[in-house]
Amino acid sequence: MNGWWRRAAEKLALCCLLFVVILRCEAQNLVPNGSFELADTCPYTAGFQEGDQPLYWRKWLNSPDYFSACADTATQGGAYISVPQNGLAYQYAQDGDAYVGYYAYDINGQYREYIGTPLIAPLTVGATYYLSFWANIATGGVDGYVGGLCNNMGLLFTMHSNVWVDFDGPAFPFRNYAHLYRAEVLTDTANWTLVSGSFVADSAYQYVVLGNFFDNDNTQVMPIPPLNGENAYCLVDNVCVSPNSNGCDRTGIGEIHQPGEPTAFVDVAIGELMVIWPGHARFRGEVVDPAGRQVCRGGSVAEELRLSLAGLSAGLYIARLRQEGEYAFVKFVLPR
Repeated sequence: MNGWWRRAAEKLALCCLLFVVILRCEAQNLVPNGSFELADTCPYTAGFQEGDQPLYWRKWLNSPDYFSACADTATQGGAYISVPQNGLAYQYAQDGDAYVGYYAYDINGQYREYIGTPLIAPLTVGATYYLSFWANIATGGVDGYVGGLCNNMGLLFTMHSNVWVDFDGPAFPFRNYAHLYRAEVLTDTANWTLVSGSFVADSAYQYVVLGNFFDNDNTQVMPIPPLNGENAYCLVDNVCVSPNSNGCDRTGIGEIHQPGEPTAFVDVAIGELMVIWPGHARFRGEVVDPAGRQVCRGGSVAEELRLSLAGLSAGLYIARLRQEGEYAFVKFVLPR
């Protein structure tokens, strides 16, 4: 019996060591991977290509870019999207080693680029949310890019996804509105600028998207000599949406486990995920992949939820939990 218990304890300890999860964000950030640090692989080229995107984020219009310090600068594509020096800018990340970028203005054809992700939990109608992101206008790229300065870099909530596959996808008409945006022209090209605010949710929004959602007639542009400001490219880092007024950490979002929050373990022997949520006798749960697609769901027995992971590819996933209007989430890794 002593040998059996010892072997069982060793197996459990090994399971916990191998499959430690990244737990709920202490700042209650509803934006997954808001600092863009998590990725399937280091980015290798421009344009948010397949396997070349921050986890959970996808292009929603045209060809935004993902920049990271881990990019291989020995290749042409890697040098274009490295950090701090890349094809469009010389800029260190505001938080960590990665950020994203998009064209915020173009005088020819009203060209825009958007980046979006599913929220970890839908917004609650009537609740107040606190929003923030850091922005910078790209200058000093190795390609000699010199665009213009503009305003309206913003954050918008939606009910539906607008994900593009490859270089084609659905249109995303101008709103001339955003839930959070900078109305003043962003003139500081050397430093990151915080854009923050709050709003009361009027819908149970499920997605957040970054970009300039105003047309050219409603966007202000200032040239950077010697060019005439025919376009402007914006860098974004450290995005946060929180129901807590102190939830959007101004210097980065940390993650720790708090008492009463859910924990998760992957049992690879039987291909199951076990989630324990103390104090929640019955709750519902679903697992979503990095693209925000639901891959499995179910209900708990007492405070424990078990879900089959059969057929899923290795990688990072999110288990989203809910009980009577209360939401929580747990990130976990399914090993190879």
